Amino acid sequence: MINRLEQVLRVIGATALFTLFALIVLQVVLRYGFGFTPFFTEEIGRYALVWSVLVGTAVSVAINGHIRVTFVPDNMPPLYRWWWMRFLDLITLLLMAVLTFAGVQTVEFAQGQTSDGMQIPLMYPYTILPVAFGAAFLFIFIRISRSWRDRPWSQNGSAEG
Repeated sequence: MINRLEQVLRVIGATALFTLFALIVLQVVLRYGFGFTPFFTEEIGRYALVWSVLVGTAVSVAINGHIRVTFVPDNMPPLYRWWWMRFLDLITLLLMAVLTFAGVQTVEFAQGQTSDGMQIPLMYPYTILPVAFGAAFLFIFIRISRSWRDRPWSQNGSAEG
């Protein structure tokens, strides 16, 4: 299920990036070739950029590919490194929980609002907030549970704590 969710998020992100690229090309060609710019290209492009970034954030959490400074944990003994990484994962989990909750509130707040250009309800483009952060929350929760199962002191044959 998790791999499927990651694949769906990758497809959404790739589609958003392709849409952004196509809209930028269309906008440039129409502006400089014909002196006309459709009103929707900039707004949809903005939404596509935000969607690709947020979905990319969730996928990077899933594959543990986000940027991190590894100088401190690389110089720790394995047991301390494990605890340090779980501490950072826990902080990330709490952050994703807060952002998911705030995303739900943002979607609820935006229900009565429409976009300036296309006059679409803003709740539709904002739905990516709880979706992306909720997926990142799920991915980090699974990482924590899997790492607990593979904790270093249970691999050595020493007593579990």
